[in-house]
Amino acid sequence: MSVLMKFPHVSCLVISCLSVSMAAPDPEVSAYAGASGWQESKAERTKWFKDAKFGMFIHWGLYAPAGGYWPPNPETGKKYPQHYSEWIRYWASVPEPEYGKLTKPLFQPAAGCTEQWAELAKDAGMQYTVLTTKHHDGYTLFNAKAPYSQKNDITGSTNISPKGRDMVAEYADSVRGQGLKVGYYYSIIDWQHPHAYMNSRKWPIVKDSDHSIYVKYMHSHMKQLYTDYGKSDIIWVDYSTARHQGSTWKTKTLLSELRELQPQLITNNRFWNDLQNPYGDFFTPEKYVPATGFPGRLFEVCHTMNESFGYSHHDTKWKSCEDVVHLLTDIVSKGGNLLLNVGPDAEGRIPEESANVLRETGEWLKAHGDSIYGTDASPFATLPFTGRCTAKQKDGKSYLYFHLFEWPKNKKIMLGGLKNKVLHVGLLGGVGDLAHKLDKGSLTIDLPDSAPSAISSVVVLEIEGAPEVDASLNIPQQAGDRSITLLPEQATLHGPEIKVEGAAFHKDFSNIGYWLKPEASVAFAFNVHTPGKIQAGGKVTHQSGKYALYIDQAVAPGGGGDISIAMGDQKLDLRVQSTGGWKSYKRIKVGEIDIAKAGKKTLAIKARKINPAGLMNIKSVELIPED
Repeated sequence: MSVLMKFPHVSCLVISCLSVSMAAPDPEVSAYAGASGWQESKAERTKWFKDAKFGMFIHWGLYAPAGGYWPPNPETGKKYPQHYSEWIRYWASVPEPEYGKLTKPLFQPAAGCTEQWAELAKDAGMQYTVLTTKHHDGYTLFNAKAPYSQKNDITGSTNISPKGRDMVAEYADSVRGQGLKVGYYYSIIDWQHPHAYMNSRKWPIVKDSDHSIYVKYMHSHMKQLYTDYGKSDIIWVDYSTARHQGSTWKTKTLLSELRELQPQLITNNRFWNDLQNPYGDFFTPEKYVPATGFPGRLFEVCHTMNESFGYSHHDTKWKSCEDVVHLLTDIVSKGGNLLLNVGPDAEGRIPEESANVLRETGEWLKAHGDSIYGTDASPFATLPFTGRCTAKQKDGKSYLYFHLFEWPKNKKIMLGGLKNKVLHVGLLGGVGDLAHKLDKGSLTIDLPDSAPSAISSVVVLEIEGAPEVDASLNIPQQAGDRSITLLPEQATLHGPEIKVEGAAFHKDFSNIGYWLKPEASVAFAFNVHTPGKIQAGGKVTHQSGKYALYIDQAVAPGGGGDISIAMGDQKLDLRVQSTGGWKSYKRIKVGEIDIAKAGKKTLAIKARKINPAGLMNIKSVELIPED
C-alpha cells in the first residue's frame, strides 16, 4: 500500500497533508479526466458497490516470502518492525536484482490457494475482492505480455507466477466461482522500471529517461488485465502525488480505453492526489475512518487484519471479530464500504488467526446482515448509546438498525428527534416486540436484561416513510442513571483547524484535536430529563441536581494552556497540563455544575491561553450526578 517515501514512518493517511506542492493546474484533474461515459453511467455502475459494503483486499507478491525480514528468513534475517511489510525492499534498501533473486525461489503458491481465498471471502460475508496484480516493486502476478515484463536487464522478468500457471487467472476464476465481484489493484508507480517515476530513492535509473515509455508500459498492463481475464468490476490503482497525477498517467486516454473494454467497471480516486479527493467513483481512506459521513459521495476504507497489508512473520496484532464488526458497522453507518485486507504467505496461505476471525464475522453477518447490506448512512447526528445506526427504505417504510456495541446499563434506549410513526420495534433475529414509547419525538425503548449478541446486538425499528429527524431534538440524552456522556462526534466546533480526528470502530479512537488557535471553541448541546435525585420508587426527591464535570484529555509535552467551561451562568476554569503525549489520556475532574431544571442545555469550552504545541485532545466530557 501507499507510504510516503520521503517520510518512511508516515502512513498514507498523512500523504494529503505532506505532498502538497505548487504544481501547475492539471487539465486531467476532473471527475473522470474527461473520459466519456463515466459520469453519465455512475449511478448505474456503482449501485452494487453501494449495497455490497464489505470486501476482501489481498496483498500478495514477492514481499510475502520476506515477511518483514531481510534477508528473507525469520531466523537469520534482520527484523524490520515497520508496518507495511510489502515495503520490505524499501525498508531494507535492497537493490535489484538481489531482491528478485532471493525472493522468487521462495514464492511457491500452493495448488488451490486462490480457491481458499474465495471460500473464506464468501464465508466472511464479503461481496467482492481486490487482488494486488502489481505492487510498487513492479512484479506482476499475471503473465504480462509487455516486452519489459517478459525479459529485462534489471530483474530478468516481472512475471512471478509459477511455470504453467497465471495467478490472476486462478484468482478471477475462484472468485467468480463463489459469486463475488472481481477487482484488480495496480500500482501506477514502479520501483524497477527504468523510466518510471518514484521507482527508488535514486531516480531516474537511466540517463535521459522518458516517462512516456513507462506510461505506455503501464497502459498495456492494465488493458491486458481487463481484456484477458473475463468480466471484472473494479479498477483499484495506487498512488499519486500533487506533482504526479492525472495527466502524468494519461488518465483520460486510459479510462476511455478501459470503458470501451468493460463499461461496467468502477474506479477509485488514486489516479489523483489526496485520499479524499472527489474524483473517480469512490474515495479511499486508508486505515482510518472519516469522523462523519459524506452525503452523495461513496467511499471505501481499506484496513488491515493486523497492521501490515503484506504478509508479516512478526506482526501478530490481530483484530478480533468484535473489532471487525464494530469497524464495519462504523463505516457503513457513515455511508461507506470496508475493504479488509488479508496478506497470504509465500504459499498463498492466509494466516489462520486472520481466517478464524473472518469466519466468526461471517457468522455474525448471517444473523445481522440485513442491518449492513444495502443500507444507508444513519439519519441521526448523535446517538445516546455506544454504537451506531444504519437505515434502509423499502415499500414505503424505513428500517432503522441500532447497533449496540455495549448493552445499556439501564436497559433502555432513549432517542430524541424522531418524527415518524413507529410501527414495530424488535431485536434483529429475535422473537416478539420490544416495549416502546414515542412522545413528541422522544423515543424510549425497553430492552431485555441481557444482550443477545456478545459482539453487537441490533435493535430494529420499523417506521412509516423516509426517516425524519428534528435536529434540534437529536442531541445527546441523559442516561437512566442521570449521567451525561458527550463524545467528539457530538460536538459543534468553531474556529480554525480544530476538528474531530481518528474516528474508528470504537469511541476510544476518536478525539477533538488540532486545537491550535485561541479563537477555536467547542460546544455540546444535550438534554436533561431528570436533574435531581431519584428515589427507589421512581420519584424525584428534588428538582435541582449537582454533577461532577470530567474531561478525558491527552496533552503532549509543550502543550496545554488555560480553558473556561461554561453552562448558563456557571463557569469553571482549568489549567490544562501535559499528560505525557497526545494519546496518553487522563480523566480529570474539573469541578461541579448545578442543573436546576430539565430541558436542553449547552456546555461551551473556550481557550484563554494555548501553549505552542497545542491545547489538548478531548476524548469525552462527562457529567456524573453526585446526589
